[in-house]
Amino acid sequence: MTLHLDTVLLKSFVAVAETGSFSQAADRIGRGQSAVSLQIKKLEAGLNASLFDRTGQKVTLTEQGEIFLGYARRMLDLQDDAYSRLNTPDLRGEITLGT
Repeated sequence: MTLHLDTVLLKSFVAVAETGSFSQAADRIGRGQSAVSLQIKKLEAGLNASLFDRTGQKVTLTEQGEIFLGYARRMLDLQDDAYSRLNTPDLRGEITLGT
């Protein structure tokens, strides 16, 4: 199975990792808790890795989750950089200040 790491999956993963909670992550990204839970299950199945240890209400990253978190953040940052670069006009010209 080929996993497509879309923005929604990555944002859900990062939100759960940062908050330590599916419900807080859902609030942060504006989705339902069940949707976030399904996205994490899909991500874990696609990566064939357990990314979180689930103990009661608390969720913590596994070793593999810690590794993937760095990649997920970099992918989201790169996507933001690409969007900004393509949608921000190049500024050119001369600025003269007088005092």
